[in-house]
Amino acid sequence: MITLPYAWLVSLNKGHFKFEPPTNDPVVDARRDFKNGEDVWNRYFIASIDVSDRDVLDLGCGTGGKTCFLATLKPKKVVGVDFSPDVVHMAELATPILLPPGERTHVEFACVDASDMPWPDNYFDLVVCLNSFEHFKKPGDVLSEAARLLKPGGCLAVEFMQWGSSKGHHLGEFFGTPWCHVFWSKDDVIRAVENLSGEVRNKILDAEKRDSLDRMVDQGIHQFRDALNRLSIAAFDSFIQRESRLRVISLTRIPTSFWMGFFKYVPGLRELAVAKNIYIIERI
Repeated sequence: MITLPYAWLVSLNKGHFKFEPPTNDPVVDARRDFKNGEDVWNRYFIASIDVSDRDVLDLGCGTGGKTCFLATLKPKKVVGVDFSPDVVHMAELATPILLPPGERTHVEFACVDASDMPWPDNYFDLVVCLNSFEHFKKPGDVLSEAARLLKPGGCLAVEFMQWGSSKGHHLGEFFGTPWCHVFWSKDDVIRAVENLSGEVRNKILDAEKRDSLDRMVDQGIHQFRDALNRLSIAAFDSFIQRESRLRVISLTRIPTSFWMGFFKYVPGLRELAVAKNIYIIERI
C-alpha cells in the first residue's frame, strides 16, 4: 500500500477538529451511546429480533448507554459486560439516571473478559454486540463464547466497522479525510492528531479546558494505537465459518457511499468499500 506524505494529511484536515469543552453532565457518554444504540437497533434489528422477555447479553457495553436502551425493550434481563472496571463503574452510575425504576431492575453489569465469560452453556436468548468486535483482543474467541452462551434458536446481533472502513481509525473528530489510516502510517496519523489538536490547544486560555483537551487527545491516540484489532471482513467471516454452532440468517454491508456500492461485492476492495457490517446470526 502506498504511503502518502505526512504534510498532505495535515493540510487536508486543517480546521476539521472542533473542540467542545465537556459538560457538567456526568453521564454524557452514556447518553450518546444510548442514542446511538437506539438508532442502530431501530434501523437494522427491530424488525427481525424480539427482545421482550428474553435474557440478553450486551457484549462490550461501554458506559452502559446501549445496555440501558436494550432494557427499554422489556427483556427479562440484560447483562452488560466490559473488560474495563472503570467503564463498568461508569455504566452502573449511569443506569439510575437513564432509566426509571421499573426498567433499571432488569439491568446488570459485569467486568469480564468477553473471550472467557462465567455463565454456563445455553444461558442467553440473545447476544448483542454493537461497535465492539473491532476492539476485542481475540475476536474469534469472543464469537465462540457467544455461540457457547446462546441457547439453540437464540441469535447474535452484530454491528462492526472493519479496519479498512473509511472511518476504521475511530478518529473522526480529528479527520475528515477518509482512509487516512490506510494511506498514511500509524506514526503519521498520531503525529497529525497531535498537530491538529495542538493548533486548537494553543488558542485555549483556560487551564481546565486545556487539560480536558489533552485527555481527549490521549484517549483517542490510545484507542487508535492500542485498542483496535485491525479486524477485517474476511477474518470475521472466517470465524463464523469455523463455528459450526452458528449460521448467518441476515447480512447487510453498508457501503461508504453510493458510488462505492458495487465494490462491496468484490473481495479485497470490499474491505475499503464497506462502511460497516450488520449480521444477524442464529445459534443452531
